[in-house]
Amino acid sequence: MGKGGCGAPPVSSKIVKAGNNKTKECGQRLDDGKTSFTWAEVENHTQDSDCWIVIKGNVYDVTSFAPSHPGGRAIYALGGRDASDVFTAFHDPRTWGRLKEFKVGTVQEPDAKATDLIKDFRQLRNEFVSEGLFNASMLYYSWKVLSTFLLAYLSWLVLLPQGPVSAILGETSRFLLSAFVLGLFWQQSGWLSHDFCHNQVFKNRTLNGAMGYLTGNVFQGFSVDWWKNKHNTHHAVPNELHEHMAVDPDIDTLPFFAWDVDMLQNLAPAVRSALKYQHFLFAPMLTMARLSWASQSVVYAMFLKDPTVFVIENVGHAIHYSWMFAIPYSSGYSVLGCLWFMTVAQLFSGVLLSFVFVMSHNGMELNKCAKDFATSQLVSTRNITFGHFNDWFSGGLNLQIEHHLFPTMPRHNLRKVAARVEKLCKRHNIAYEYVSWCEGTKRVVARLHEIAQLA
Repeated sequence: MGKGGCGAPPVSSKIVKAGNNKTKECGQRLDDGKTSFTWAEVENHTQDSDCWIVIKGNVYDVTSFAPSHPGGRAIYALGGRDASDVFTAFHDPRTWGRLKEFKVGTVQEPDAKATDLIKDFRQLRNEFVSEGLFNASMLYYSWKVLSTFLLAYLSWLVLLPQGPVSAILGETSRFLLSAFVLGLFWQQSGWLSHDFCHNQVFKNRTLNGAMGYLTGNVFQGFSVDWWKNKHNTHHAVPNELHEHMAVDPDIDTLPFFAWDVDMLQNLAPAVRSALKYQHFLFAPMLTMARLSWASQSVVYAMFLKDPTVFVIENVGHAIHYSWMFAIPYSSGYSVLGCLWFMTVAQLFSGVLLSFVFVMSHNGMELNKCAKDFATSQLVSTRNITFGHFNDWFSGGLNLQIEHHLFPTMPRHNLRKVAARVEKLCKRHNIAYEYVSWCEGTKRVVARLHEIAQLA
């Protein structure tokens, strides 16, 4: 596989490095007035309390800005690095104008980090922009919102004692089918919220944000702010480890799963013993995923500091749970019965959501040092077979490679660029992982088994 060179490791909230700890405001030059820096000097500024990034050769001190960054804490993971391609991938062109507020100077040899792969990747992205492939179809997304909402309606219809299927299905069958359809509604709502929060749909980011809250907090019951912090960091540093600590929150799965032998370091003997059986626990643990994420979302939203976001998110959650509770309650279930129905739906949805998630990166190469943007995405990401059902079921995340390279590209255009992305990989001797659901599952379980034998 072709790999980019290693640079300074990132510093997340879990990782603290020695570095330049001079206190200063964003955009303020160092005391000596220096405005030209070597890469080594930039790489000293990797802490939450002292975070510099490089974009197109310019050095920016984003220490004070990072806590209010609309995309969450992902910016911290890029401290001391060339963030040019990550910034381009996630931000509207109008955002570039804000950068001047944080500029402290320039970096010497600005193209030193640009590999041949990165140069080709940038050219390919420019081609896709000129071809209009970052423009969404409003008809497509109108249908997606409507058809997704209809799943919640279908769940209610199935559960009704005098509903359209009551003559052919008994109460237990209707209960389970309705809970499954509701779990599917939450899954599909998650994909929609993902698209809106990645700004794939509207050019107006306020509209994307509003629809993100509707499909995320109200439909799915997940905190959008919680999701942004977690998911955008994952996009910036996919499958990345620093020493034995997970930088990517999506592989921060201890004490339940370890994806690399380095993650076994400094674990309690009881945890290591339990990890010997992690490949057997894989399937059962999928059922608990949504319960875990939903509970984290509720707790996170309760402690939001921004008063406006606090109100939006908590009101959204209140509407969500009232609505979901009303589905079984209106069908004659007791309070206890309603809670049991919602729990079963959560378990179904946990499998539906996490089955798609784990296929994307788990069992792929872990990035143990900083690589260029394109390399880090390609070596850590897997595609699942394309097709109408797979594309619908996974919300387009079966084209995870293309999504990670172009996160603001609408999902309905990802298949249009896949062949050219695969060609880019071949040109630079990087594997383009494209497998079936069954093969993907085998590879994930095989990695868990491999690490289990070393625990």
